[in-house]
Amino acid sequence: MTSSAAITLHLAAGNTIVALPSGERHRWATTALELAGFTRHQGEAHRLPLGDHVHARATLTHLHETARDCQAKVITSERPYLGDIAVVVAEALPGSWEVEVEHYPDGSIPAHLLEWVWEATPALSALSKSRIPCAAILRDGDGTELLLTERPWNDTYLVGALLPSPDHVEVVGTGAPRTVVATTAHRAAADVRSRLLPEFEQLVLLARLREVQQDLRWVRNAEAGSVDTVDLDAALERFLIHAPYLIEAARRHDGKPLAGPEDAALVRFEILFARFQADAGGQNGGEPDGIDEATALWVESAEDLVDAVRSAILGPAGKPSHSAIATATPPKPPAAVTAPGRTL
Repeated sequence: MTSSAAITLHLAAGNTIVALPSGERHRWATTALELAGFTRHQGEAHRLPLGDHVHARATLTHLHETARDCQAKVITSERPYLGDIAVVVAEALPGSWEVEVEHYPDGSIPAHLLEWVWEATPALSALSKSRIPCAAILRDGDGTELLLTERPWNDTYLVGALLPSPDHVEVVGTGAPRTVVATTAHRAAADVRSRLLPEFEQLVLLARLREVQQDLRWVRNAEAGSVDTVDLDAALERFLIHAPYLIEAARRHDGKPLAGPEDAALVRFEILFARFQADAGGQNGGEPDGIDEATALWVESAEDLVDAVRSAILGPAGKPSHSAIATATPPKPPAAVTAPGRTL
């Protein structure tokens, strides 16, 4: 009779063995591990340190006994532990990344996580019916999140992007980055650096640009005095959030000089944002100084900023230019701005 509980052992970093319980009766596999002496910190996998060879050998022998009693099968895997792969990838990426490993004893990536996968072709999302024991989420702390897992049938690693929070930007309709497929952690990291992150950054910038253009068109086409204050505040706040990222992209314009009006607009916005940051740091709530100036500058000069960014991130034929998008962290956007009582 085939066991419906299994324990897969991986040799892991730090001179340890990582044990992953799985199967319909995975709780019995977990019981076998705990009875054998494997330790587990909250949210982490069961581990066995190998520093004390005598203790480790005795624990493994005991595991086979407890697994037999719990009707769980013990499997020794030749594959590295996915958590270690995630750390290798994260350490090779620009900036500082955090790694969170999720374990799925029932063998399925949660549907709610797959719904956040953002990819051009179904690679990660195609794993919904495959047995996946674990996955890792990599976060850079600035809104970029990557999902890493392993295809069970050919031992390749998949690294894809997760949708940015809609609180940051709405990316629907801008396309999607291509998921990385690689046979090693180092190859995966190289492809994430050279392709996935630049595509992600570029598509997010295009989405920011689209929101700015839509809001600007709406404000300019509205009749004087007819714009609702709440809607106006929301549109201005979106612009003030997006603009630092757009300015950063325009400044990375392959060293080519910007047109006079475009460069002048960038300088004015940079001065304004610097003042906002200073005001936000010195006030106890309330409205930062210069909000009326920000509104006027937004309406009058945002189009020059849009033109500068479009020339930076789009090629001559209107196609994205990946080389124009770096993976450096852009400056922090200004503090959220709300100013009641403003109308156009």
